[in-house]
Amino acid sequence: MKIRHRIGLCVGMLVSACLPLQASVAAEYPDQPIKLVVPFPPGGGTDSLGRIVAQGLGKAFNQSVVVENKPGAAGVIGSSQVSRAKPDGYTLLMAATGAIVTSPGTTAADYRLADHFAAVALVAAPPYILTVGSDVPAQSVAELVALAKNTPAGLAYASSGVGAASHIAALQFAEKAGVKLLHVPYKGMGQAVTDLMSGQVALMFAPAPAVLPHIQSGKLRALAVTSSERSQLFPEYPTVSEAGVPGYESVGWFGLFAPPGTDPAVVDKLNRSVNALLQTAEVKEQLKSMGATPANTTPAEFDKFVEQDVKQLAQLLKEGT
Repeated sequence: MKIRHRIGLCVGMLVSACLPLQASVAAEYPDQPIKLVVPFPPGGGTDSLGRIVAQGLGKAFNQSVVVENKPGAAGVIGSSQVSRAKPDGYTLLMAATGAIVTSPGTTAADYRLADHFAAVALVAAPPYILTVGSDVPAQSVAELVALAKNTPAGLAYASSGVGAASHIAALQFAEKAGVKLLHVPYKGMGQAVTDLMSGQVALMFAPAPAVLPHIQSGKLRALAVTSSERSQLFPEYPTVSEAGVPGYESVGWFGLFAPPGTDPAVVDKLNRSVNALLQTAEVKEQLKSMGATPANTTPAEFDKFVEQDVKQLAQLLKEGT
């Protein structure tokens, strides 16, 4: 009993000794510039939100936060780079749905996010807008479904890459509506929207910032939003579900990650800083212009959210590609 007591006492002393060390690490962090990797080209939703977060964290920490765009393979290149980075909190990832879903290993049934990334904070989960070119003879979702059913080869739709939210939203739409769609993946949102306007593709599920100016100019037509309820920011657009595809819902998300094994105290400090940033009037207004509202999660809540989402979407990608 005495030996067990001594062992327990030693373990307790070790744990107690580690706690001040963790607190010290978090207190000193960051004491050098931070690199924020965006796994998509400049100009898209992930990049825009990443720059908002980088600027805000830079001010909060009084430290430089540099955005580095690492596009390619629908986000896999940049995401994989961060997954393998030193877990010291100085290399972070601003990712969207697809960048995590299509990363190596995410299709495994026993997938655990913590093996690949440390979840820091959900930034936003905005709905996408179902958009068609101005020359597409469909004025509503119901008419689009009818048009698709009368197009045996499948209506061509654009996405910003395999596994991207724009791809996943279309897969879910095709499944729920019982139609065939032809996938045309792009390396980013810019060229996809250009080809949508020129008629190279018929439709796209796109983030609001990418298409709103063209909808307002009449070059594109918005049919619906992909959320389960009408967006408070775009109340004039019906949901896809109420407009002709009952039960449809598809919402992309954007969030901040660190390499696996990053000190939990550093992750918590980043989480608190991001959540505080998202509640400022300036950032709320910036998100509103992008068709998004700020989130507020703990690292554990975000981790659980992503794990569940990855498993569902990985199965959808397996069945739809």
